[in-house]
Amino acid sequence: ERGEGKQEEPWMRHRPRGDPRWALAAFLTLAALAAGLSPPTAEPPARRGRWGGSGGAPGPGMDPARLRDALVASAEEAQEFIGTACPRVQTPSALEFLRDYVAPNRPCVITGAISHWPAMHKWQGEGGDAYLSEKFGQRKVKVNATPDGRGDAVLDGKYFVLPEERDMTFREFLAGMRAGPDVLYLSHQNDNLRDQLGGLLLGDVDASLPFADQALGVQPDAVNLWVGPAAAVTTLHKDHYENLYAVVRGRKLFTLYPPTSLPLLYPARYTPRQYRKAEGGGWDLVAPCGCNEGAFGGEAGGGGSHEWIGADPQNPDLGAHPLFGRARAVEVAVSPGEVLYLPAMWYHQVRQDDDTFAVNYWYDMSYDSRYVHNRLIADLMG
Repeated sequence: ERGEGKQEEPWMRHRPRGDPRWALAAFLTLAALAAGLSPPTAEPPARRGRWGGSGGAPGPGMDPARLRDALVASAEEAQEFIGTACPRVQTPSALEFLRDYVAPNRPCVITGAISHWPAMHKWQGEGGDAYLSEKFGQRKVKVNATPDGRGDAVLDGKYFVLPEERDMTFREFLAGMRAGPDVLYLSHQNDNLRDQLGGLLLGDVDASLPFADQALGVQPDAVNLWVGPAAAVTTLHKDHYENLYAVVRGRKLFTLYPPTSLPLLYPARYTPRQYRKAEGGGWDLVAPCGCNEGAFGGEAGGGGSHEWIGADPQNPDLGAHPLFGRARAVEVAVSPGEVLYLPAMWYHQVRQDDDTFAVNYWYDMSYDSRYVHNRLIADLMG
């Protein structure tokens, strides 16, 4: 709620509530005003420093601490505009989906869109395991393995740790997922439903979601199958895709933060490592792919570092991340038969409270001003 006696500027009075587009504009405007930014220089970009001057130092009226404080304050202001609600809607038309959710970059849970899928009854329970094992049980799949279910995660505040990758049949994966002690998660985001599984499940699920195809104007870049136990956790991060995540069995628990919350989330760079199961049964940390850090791909930076979010919504360390206590999450439970629309660049952590089977569709995002603004905020936060 707005503080008692706090006066609104005239230009703020008619803001549309719950619209992240307005929040992003307000975020940047308030940050600029609060920090006293100078007008943009006409120098070519290659000659300008991070703070807008030509020497890499703050320009006139651009104190770094004041700018950081302004970005944090604006992130909190944006949270008020966006709120923490995630509406549930019946399958929208393409126009409704584009107008009400894609354009404003607003998440929602869609019901009724996959109720016709044969997977909704064929994949359930022990009968579902038997059906899937018979359909493609001998098909080789790539599986992520970790000691605790947290792959692609920050460890000890200094490492970004990738899971060990194992090749096994789908039948072996199901058995291993239930047997433990290693946490196995079928979560390769490489179009695995159409590639590794050869499209064998496309009779059970749709190849795409028609209302999303029409609204976004493209077909999915990737269709992925996700199967994992309750122990598997996808740590806080963002994706450069419009994501439609359909739960067939089990329940997914999403913790979401809008892109404007970045100043509260502690993005940082970490040294990449990868889990490797040791002969004695323990786990080692090794350089990814058996190579040095400099060869590490993805969002690698100088010296092979990898950018990730340091804050953990389930186990917050407010001593190390005090500003994270001000971040307001959108908590969403997605049940069987529901589809979460997760807009591009929204930060998300994903858990499940049982063995869960899901299919997601990744559509390429538009690299427009929202992407530029997100990178600008990240750069200004340093």
